[in-house]
Amino acid sequence: MNKGTATFAEIIRQIEKQTDYLFIYNEHEVSLKRKVSISTQNGTVASLLVDALKGTEFSYTMEGKHIILTKKQVEALSPVQHKKRITGLVKEYSGEAIVGCNVSVKGTTIGTITDINGKYSLEVPDNATLVFSFLGYKSMEYPVKAQQTINVTLGEDSKALNEVVVVGYGTQRKALVTNAISSFKPSESNMRPVLTPSELLQGRVAGVTVSTGSGNLGSSERMSIRGAASLSASNEPLYVVDGIPILNSNASLFNMGEDLSSMAVLNLTDIESIEVLKDAASAAIYGSRATNGVVVITTKSGKEGRSDIRLNVSTGISKFANKGRIKYADSDLYVETYNDGVERYNRQNGYTVGSAGYVVPISNPFQGMPDTDWLDLITQVGHSYNVDLSFSGGSKKTKFYVGANYNYQEGIIKTNDITKINLKAKISHEMASWLEVGANVSGNYLKNNRVPGANIGSTIVARAVEQRPFDRPYKPNGDYYLGGTDELARHNPLQILNEEVSYIDTYRYLGTFNADLKYKKFSLKNSVSTDIGYTYDYVYYNENHPYGAGGGRIVEYNRLVKNLLIENVFNYNDKFGDFEAGLMLGHSFQKMSTRTSSIDGRGFPSPVFDTVGTASEIYNASGGISEFAMESYFGRINLSYLDRYILNVTMRSDGSSRFAPSDRYGYFPSVSLGWNVSKESFWKFPQTDLKFRLSYGKTGNQDGIGNYAWQPLMSGGINYGNNSGMAVTSMGNNKLTWETADQYDFGFDLGFWNGKLNMIADIYLKNTNNLLYSMPLHGTSGFTSIISNIGSMRNYGVEFSINGHMNIGKVNWTSSFNISHNKNKLTKLLGDDLLPIGANRALKVGEELGAFYLFQMDGLYQYDGEVPQPLYDLGVRAGDVKYHDADNNGIINDNDRVLTGSSNPDFFGGWNNTFKYKGFQLDVFFTYMYGNDVYAEWAVTATRPGYRMAITEDVAKNRWTAPGSSDKYPRAVNTLCGHNSKNSTRFLEDGSFIRLRSLTFSYTFPQVMLQKIRLKGLRLYVQGDNLLLFSKYSGWDPEVSKNMDPQYFGVDLYGVPPSRSVNFGINLSF
Repeated sequence: MNKGTATFAEIIRQIEKQTDYLFIYNEHEVSLKRKVSISTQNGTVASLLVDALKGTEFSYTMEGKHIILTKKQVEALSPVQHKKRITGLVKEYSGEAIVGCNVSVKGTTIGTITDINGKYSLEVPDNATLVFSFLGYKSMEYPVKAQQTINVTLGEDSKALNEVVVVGYGTQRKALVTNAISSFKPSESNMRPVLTPSELLQGRVAGVTVSTGSGNLGSSERMSIRGAASLSASNEPLYVVDGIPILNSNASLFNMGEDLSSMAVLNLTDIESIEVLKDAASAAIYGSRATNGVVVITTKSGKEGRSDIRLNVSTGISKFANKGRIKYADSDLYVETYNDGVERYNRQNGYTVGSAGYVVPISNPFQGMPDTDWLDLITQVGHSYNVDLSFSGGSKKTKFYVGANYNYQEGIIKTNDITKINLKAKISHEMASWLEVGANVSGNYLKNNRVPGANIGSTIVARAVEQRPFDRPYKPNGDYYLGGTDELARHNPLQILNEEVSYIDTYRYLGTFNADLKYKKFSLKNSVSTDIGYTYDYVYYNENHPYGAGGGRIVEYNRLVKNLLIENVFNYNDKFGDFEAGLMLGHSFQKMSTRTSSIDGRGFPSPVFDTVGTASEIYNASGGISEFAMESYFGRINLSYLDRYILNVTMRSDGSSRFAPSDRYGYFPSVSLGWNVSKESFWKFPQTDLKFRLSYGKTGNQDGIGNYAWQPLMSGGINYGNNSGMAVTSMGNNKLTWETADQYDFGFDLGFWNGKLNMIADIYLKNTNNLLYSMPLHGTSGFTSIISNIGSMRNYGVEFSINGHMNIGKVNWTSSFNISHNKNKLTKLLGDDLLPIGANRALKVGEELGAFYLFQMDGLYQYDGEVPQPLYDLGVRAGDVKYHDADNNGIINDNDRVLTGSSNPDFFGGWNNTFKYKGFQLDVFFTYMYGNDVYAEWAVTATRPGYRMAITEDVAKNRWTAPGSSDKYPRAVNTLCGHNSKNSTRFLEDGSFIRLRSLTFSYTFPQVMLQKIRLKGLRLYVQGDNLLLFSKYSGWDPEVSKNMDPQYFGVDLYGVPPSRSVNFGINLSF
């Protein structure tokens, strides 16, 4: 360096630039702007430091390639006092060393800081007290007695960290939160390879359940917060991403594939935190959209004085899980069982060889050859690739974050894959002391090649596994067998996979532009947000496809959704002596428009022409536009006294165009109280925190009813003769009003040993009134149904979570566990009558939503004489199912069905454990559910011996053959035999399970090594997802369901299970 003067910052920068040395110092002790004199040039590093530090209060030590700057120890002791040297280690609860921690003697200027390994050495007088302090951690005092080694562990100081929780339209200090809010930070857990934020919460948050329709990529999902609260309106929570309410509508409305989650387009690595607002007091600020709770997602921002470049790369494989749980009969066993049914059928009907109606026994046409593994033919090992890159940083005035992501995943069913591309930019700039402006924009693209076969009356998997074991997909000449070797009219699953193309392209733009005005304790935030989404839905049926006969067929569907949100939020915060007060007032205007069009073209000159414009016939073309607007006023008052007594009050008024002018406005208040008992003078447990919470709130729901349910609608395309016309196609209901929910919550937060062990518990009651439902109408009305407010429902439950961390030797163990119980029941229905819905469900006052409406199986008839005459006349015989005859009239009809079982669990939750040893880390995450029932609809065909579909090995071997042979599986019958296949408790099973959801092993390289290669962080990991399932359920997976509506949830029709995957990845930061 040149002679003269230089700042500490310049000296450090030059030494690190010209050598391999790295500096360690306490930035609160060492002023980097301080200037010192340099009188040497071209000397050694040591001589330069001696020269620069001469005359200052600082000294240095060299340890390897690290230079540690500390304040010199100043002797302020009497010469008669004795000194001794104390050494030790300072670390945090995770076991990581704290570098640069201040270690000082209380009441003196003697002190030092910890080195790169968290170690220190200090000479102290007898009977001294050491003080350990570091920014963001609670200081600790330790009296020195006879020991010479003192190791300490510092806990995080929530006050120093100024820990805040995101709430509606703002943040709150955690100490002042009086609501049931759960926070989740993806960075603090091992992020599973999932597509949506809700799947990240699976098993992590008490009171929250997340289920997927199937394991197919892009399939719909169901997230429930404290149970289902509505019948036909939406039961999904409101998602708010950086202040923008995200539309819950699924991307696909044309039933050409499984519905795509509206959240699937987001890049999960952009997420900073997720807050789940569970009680009405926290959610009421969002008013009419918050009955089912609110999920607030905050994305990452740049930090002042800190620049980061992060690169995450991963790849993995996935496969069909639990394939062997359903074991099918082989060809020999199938033929034997089938022919048993043939013989019984012919004998019962008096048919002989050659007579009309006689059914000929079958044989295996491929005897001696391997059976066809139909499931293997349609499944694959899926591969995935993910690359994520982000840049962030900032100065005092400007902060920025830029992220990009590419994600490709193959499904476990052939042809199924997803490609995602995400770009995001977030910037804020302080134009003046009173004005800050910002922009937050993201562009998202997603392409989902879906599993074909949505319109074949079942799923592609069901069509595959129902094939007989000896059937072949292709004839010797290469043509498809249509419905098996005997050419019966059934779908060939390979024909569907190969001759159908089905995909959806989704483009989404989210953008917010804001201006924040500040004056002393006042602030005003003005923002304009847009959420614009375009989806293109395409299905092509080749001429070899059953639906493409006659030259092929193309169906296209276009959907453009524009959502505009304008908000103005005023805040005032102040302190008055021991009181702290806050006021928030806001106004919001939202307008959404949806434009759709569809076209169905048929007859193409060649498969090369795959655009609808080349079709010889336009079979159907339609379009429509729909608009919706809402204007809202809202406010919140916060008041606290010494952080001890806390009061929060909110109010929101929503005006919605979905209701008639007389019922357009809804009002949603809330109030909550908090008592920090540990702030009281009588509290004698300094390391224990206790807070009680009590709240009430009202929320609303208006989703699921359409934009014009209150008024009659006319549609075009209603032609008379050769003239086009229009007609009224739906009846309006101008008496329609808000569906509302009143919720009460009581809970407590309890922490021991300065946060080393924490417990949270809540008990709640939620009453939903004016339930919205589509009621059937008499045919004479000319309409099939009308949306009405028909009743009330109650949900009540308990939630408990516990987390803690401890050291076992050199291993740090962190564990979190949660368990929840929720029950619901209908308390009022229009007319209080039982209302059947679907094939196996019904609504009834006093019963829960989710109960099954089934015939009660009472075993099998063992002798013909046991069969009631009316049933005997219908062909029921010994070996057929015996149902409970409720009215004892010998006839089994709907009057004999009963409400039984439920798809709702008795309790559910998750358990996560993290073990750290030096740089190694093992994460083990379980989820569980107990007491939920599953209706195994797949078993209706798979347990029907004697019919021309595949059956399970268990049924074939243990079917009824003679009196006393079985009381579970009926006889083989060579007909559909609807009697044995009724919706009954025969197919109702216990769906309880424990699942090893995720297992991750990782290694994080130490900072000492990384600093040599100019890296901030390097982590390698291997992660397994859905590795183990423990369940008595006989199907592949108890969590899947063919319908995600809570009225019908829990029915499994060969649902594709969540895939079992293994991923390898690397995380780099610069």
